[in-house]
Amino acid sequence: MHAPARKLSLPRLLTLYLTTMTATLTSPGLTQTAQASDTKTAKIEQNQSQNQSSSHTGALSSDTTVHSLAHMPVQEVTVFKDGHALLIHEGLMPLTASGDVVLEDLPKPVLGTFFPYSMEPQAKLGSVTSGRRKITNSQTALTLPELIAANAGAMVRIDELIGVGEKAKLVSYDAKIIGIPTRSAEELARAGQERLDPTLILPQKSSLVKLKTDTGTTYIPIDRIQTLSFKSEPDAQLKDEYIRNTLTMALDWQKRGNTKARVGMMYLEKGIRWIPNYKVTIDGQGHAKVKLQATIVNDLTDLKDVNCNLVVGVPSFAFKGDIDPISLSETLAHVASYAAQDSRLRNSFSNAIMSQSVGYASDKDEEKTGAAQTSSESSKNEDLFVFNLKHLTLKKGERMVVPVQEYTVDYKDLYTFDLAIAPPPEVQSQNNHMVNSGKSDEQKLADSNKIIHKIRLFNSSKQPFTTAPALIVVTGTSRELSREPSRNPGSKPSNWGNDGEVLAQGMMTYASPGSNADLTLTNAVDIKAKKEEKETSRTADAVTWQDYKYARVNLAGTITLTNYMNKPVTVEITRKVLGRLDSVSKGGIMTMTNTIDEIRGSDLPPWWGYFSWPGWWSYMNGIGKFTFTETIQPGKSINVDYGWHYFWR
Repeated sequence: MHAPARKLSLPRLLTLYLTTMTATLTSPGLTQTAQASDTKTAKIEQNQSQNQSSSHTGALSSDTTVHSLAHMPVQEVTVFKDGHALLIHEGLMPLTASGDVVLEDLPKPVLGTFFPYSMEPQAKLGSVTSGRRKITNSQTALTLPELIAANAGAMVRIDELIGVGEKAKLVSYDAKIIGIPTRSAEELARAGQERLDPTLILPQKSSLVKLKTDTGTTYIPIDRIQTLSFKSEPDAQLKDEYIRNTLTMALDWQKRGNTKARVGMMYLEKGIRWIPNYKVTIDGQGHAKVKLQATIVNDLTDLKDVNCNLVVGVPSFAFKGDIDPISLSETLAHVASYAAQDSRLRNSFSNAIMSQSVGYASDKDEEKTGAAQTSSESSKNEDLFVFNLKHLTLKKGERMVVPVQEYTVDYKDLYTFDLAIAPPPEVQSQNNHMVNSGKSDEQKLADSNKIIHKIRLFNSSKQPFTTAPALIVVTGTSRELSREPSRNPGSKPSNWGNDGEVLAQGMMTYASPGSNADLTLTNAVDIKAKKEEKETSRTADAVTWQDYKYARVNLAGTITLTNYMNKPVTVEITRKVLGRLDSVSKGGIMTMTNTIDEIRGSDLPPWWGYFSWPGWWSYMNGIGKFTFTETIQPGKSINVDYGWHYFWR
């Protein structure tokens, strides 16, 4: 079973950073108990009243329970090759006393791509508000001040260092921990010059500890305590307060009878990407098996048993550099580093983003496994193709390689000889050093007269080939390319197997269904090429333009190819010249390219920019190109003649 390719037009995505904390919202007037025994009692009572579906610990406010966004599981993710991901969260979340859902840890969606929703028939989503709230989190005490704060009321033995240097001495005594003096949020708010909200201020703790000793109440600096020994087992858990961003989903209930509500949200972020790669196995007889696999890189959030869509295509996200204000983010978060018919992506948002989102089907009847499963269909809509993976489980920070698709196509061997543009002799004589030192790979290829062996894959599948690395392998039953005689000439291999010989690694280029893609194998050392070009005539003052006279220079060239292989080969010759083509051997195709497009393109050799081309050059001349394709029999040669001219002043 392999992944389907579908064609979609999706909005844009960006960086999501989700952290999970076992935390709950704290009401403004809530204070911590001073005695350790009272703290333990409060914990027991809290655990007894806590809902089984919640794993959070800490103090609960009288109205609101905060659940980390990570506890609203990701149901579906659509991943693009550029690292953007569309995530859909859905879950049954606890309600506050007012019937709302409060979430902690906001996503950081791309501007205009955050779409929350309610799935309750009796409740509509009224609004979503992001803000800052004070929460209490229970965590393990790791330092001496934290242990003291967590064990108010405990009896201890203290070793205190008094004095400095040679006069320092260690004093030991028994004491009862009263607590750490703390200036409350209300005090800090009253003392501030501006009006401050006490619910958004953290208490200020002293560096002293208050102790009850035989001599009375004592305050000592915590940093003078060398050893702290508890008379009984200490409490290792500390409740501390933090300011956190929260998201409140206000629900308008027609009839409320539940303590939970099913809600969801969709947003676009960056942090999950997929890297395609191909294995192309050829049999030497015109058949190729193309295997596509995906390397999924998850630097965003945990994914557990989700529906994953891998998108082939170039999405257009107009606001990918802008974070939606709902995130309360001051700066852009940087994270290291693309749907089936039953997809939620096609379900919940027909009026939100996806015009093609229709239908919903449950996944309950499908087998649940830890590994991703690919489905057998492919789909397309508009410009993007999507491969669908079922039951993907991948934690944040993990990477996964998963097979996506496999199909058999036809191919043919192709030999190409590309000769690059060379400067006119007048330019070469003036800038010889610069030209020679700035040769491009294409020029070096032409100078060494090397012919490149390629294979041309004909995409007869319903999915496109995407740009990706491609490993090219020849099966063990085919020895043509490995220079060994075939054991059974003319037969198609019955087993493609994995024991083939690696020929090369190339770059697969995008090829839509019905088109073709070329993969480079190696240099064809058994096909020799020879190029001869010479000036045939020169006419002075051949043309006058804007009162300037121009000489016409006529040139002729011949390319000779000789096949030293033991089989016929098809060679495709491409030659570009500066000037206007006049002739080419029978069967050749001449064209005059658009000079402006050529100059703006990326195919020009590096030396092009070394010269200050006169303004008349493009008008008087141009860039000519011809292609010539011919099959050469073993031991035979062909000649390709061509002529062109250019004007010079």
